[in-house]
Amino acid sequence: MPEGPSGAVVLFHEESTGRTVRFDCSDLPVAGPVRRWLVEVLAERAGARSGVKRAKSFRGNYQVIRDFAGALGSCERPPARPSDIGADHIKAFRSRFPDPQTQRACVQRLRVVLRDSEDLPEAARRELFGMRLATKRVSEQVTAYSEHEWQQITTALRRDVRLCRDRIRAGLRLLERFRSGDLEEGTGAAELGSLLDCFLRTGDLPRQSDGGGTEAVKRCGGVTPVVRMLTLSQQEASAFALLLSILTAENVGTVAKWPATHQRPGGTADSLPVALVEQRKPRRGPDREHRVVAVEDLPVSLRSVMKQAYGDEPVFHSPLRVYELLLELTAPARLISGLTGAFVHRRLTNPAKQDSLWSDEIRVERWARTRGFPPVNRAAEGGPPGIDVRRIRQTALEIQRRPVSHTRRTLRDHYLQRSRTVREQSQHVVAEALREQVDKARVAAEVVVLPSRLLTLATQDLDAAAAQAGLNPQTLKSMMAGEQDTAVVACRDHRDSPHAPTGEACPASFLSGCLNCANARALPHQLPVQTALHDRLTALRPNLDPQLWEVRYAGPLARLRDILDHYSAAERDHARASVTERHITLIDALLEGRTDLR
Repeated sequence: MPEGPSGAVVLFHEESTGRTVRFDCSDLPVAGPVRRWLVEVLAERAGARSGVKRAKSFRGNYQVIRDFAGALGSCERPPARPSDIGADHIKAFRSRFPDPQTQRACVQRLRVVLRDSEDLPEAARRELFGMRLATKRVSEQVTAYSEHEWQQITTALRRDVRLCRDRIRAGLRLLERFRSGDLEEGTGAAELGSLLDCFLRTGDLPRQSDGGGTEAVKRCGGVTPVVRMLTLSQQEASAFALLLSILTAENVGTVAKWPATHQRPGGTADSLPVALVEQRKPRRGPDREHRVVAVEDLPVSLRSVMKQAYGDEPVFHSPLRVYELLLELTAPARLISGLTGAFVHRRLTNPAKQDSLWSDEIRVERWARTRGFPPVNRAAEGGPPGIDVRRIRQTALEIQRRPVSHTRRTLRDHYLQRSRTVREQSQHVVAEALREQVDKARVAAEVVVLPSRLLTLATQDLDAAAAQAGLNPQTLKSMMAGEQDTAVVACRDHRDSPHAPTGEACPASFLSGCLNCANARALPHQLPVQTALHDRLTALRPNLDPQLWEVRYAGPLARLRDILDHYSAAERDHARASVTERHITLIDALLEGRTDLR
């Protein structure tokens, strides 16, 4: 935090690039002590122990400090020192952002910046961290790829990996034959083997004075084809990084920094099918920056299924096997360059005049462009998709549905909640579950209908009919005589009710209680009153408040429909024609509540 000619500036140093960016705070419109405090707070966020590792991310902290200073300076009583900052100043900062979502983002960013400051007064701290913010709007900007788009991307990646595997393995086999003396001198294969041996020992091919390859190099195809027999190109290394990101659901940037060094549980490659790789996430801060990721093979059962489907070992579907293949193909590059990363490759030119042609830098956009994929902002519907690393991880997480380098809450609330596909699937699952429960409830509450054939049998053999109905013979006889009718159904035993203790008379409503009771039985002689009640409830629906009708009459009407469905249309029409004044009076009493206990 050096002092400039007109005030303080904060220097932010990017660890990954070595670049230093200057953030000028000299013009903050606040008193000197407040400015110094804000600069000190900002400098803490630029320190090595902060989770902010990129200048682009730090610029957000810088901007919120400027906005906060602007709010303080525009107040009627600007604070002269940090201890003067109160709740009103925090409210003034919040009022600068009329849009609820912008307000939410800026207040949360200010919370992060001022969280560890001991000089923030308690009243201001309570206001800042206690205020309620708008609910975060679910963003759908990062959407998963469609199945067809996903297939296009993975096919292109696996093609690149397959081609470089075959090429480098062929080069290594040729080099091994040359070193073992199996190649006849004077042949083209021997000459190429000699060049590969030279390249592996020296890191370069024989050159002429103008920097081009010698005649021997030209006879073998030129510098590029020979070098590529032992090294990956940057695009091929990028393809490996993208494929591993797809298989593991890790961030591409995190995967691209994986080292070649790893640990196998048990100490050998024949032990557990997993490699433990140390990876870094610098933005999490030094205390949580390093973690070990388990790069796993496919389960044995899944490997056998995929082997039947693809005809060979599913190398390109296994994270562990792709990682092992990457280490195999980049071993010559690490031997020559001395680098330790897993994605070491050799550039053929050095346009930026860097120290070495060897690198482990990944360029996803360059791979996409050279493979025919358009820029993200120019992708046309129906054409090849743009390659967006955020969409790749979103798609991989939607497929795997398990947290990867984050918590289950982050997976649910950040990645899956914003997915239209996941929401539609969730709604379908919930709807199916609800329908299943409703169907079960309807079956449980459905009134048992005693058909005419059963009653005809009862006139001939009461015991047999009662056994079929699951009733006592005397009870069935009483029901047939109408002696156990309630209002619209018959009751098996009103002193053995689920609505009251055994032995006590049932207090349930004749309308909602009887039609939702296991004791209820419907007989043909009750069909006229059942039909009349059904029609009255249906007619009431458009004339009552929808919620009131739903609460009072939706259940009884559904169960009446279940009863009527046991009869033919002709039987229902005949029943409607048989409705009497007594039935109408009974229904009026039911609907007015005059039959209920009070």
